[in-house]
Amino acid sequence: MDSTLSFEDSYKLFNSESEKLHKILEFTSKKEEKTILEITDMYYQVIMVRGLAKTLTQNFEISTNFEHKKLIDKIEEIQKYLINNFTKSLHPEILTQLTNSIQNSTKNLKLLGQNSEQKTKDAIEKEALLYKELRELMSTKEFVEQYEIGIKDV
Repeated sequence: MDSTLSFEDSYKLFNSESEKLHKILEFTSKKEEKTILEITDMYYQVIMVRGLAKTLTQNFEISTNFEHKKLIDKIEEIQKYLINNFTKSLHPEILTQLTNSIQNSTKNLKLLGQNSEQKTKDAIEKEALLYKELRELMSTKEFVEQYEIGIKDV
């Protein structure tokens, strides 16, 4: 059984995922503070569209078929959109937001640590929650930085 998509299915998939990406970027770029879930969802969608674009380009770029050329043009259009609306603007903004959030969390934890006399159960739970949030921020930042490393390899 052949597991490759037909050209028509490939085109529909690329259009669908590109539209989804466009909506995510439009929504997220308007928000002052982005949540970790919004950030990771956006990056997964960007990475998915970029990977799909790369695969489809490899499959159809040498074709002389007009429909295939149309897909390649659409891929180039989306890649330019990504560079202008994500890589050059939103991506650095998100890295800055994450860096600032990590610095603020670290500062808050240091302040809590200075008050290390007998801690109440509530204080211990609050501190544990702050550490959990800090870990989430740090791992999200690492994930975002991996995107940057990946675009240098393209």
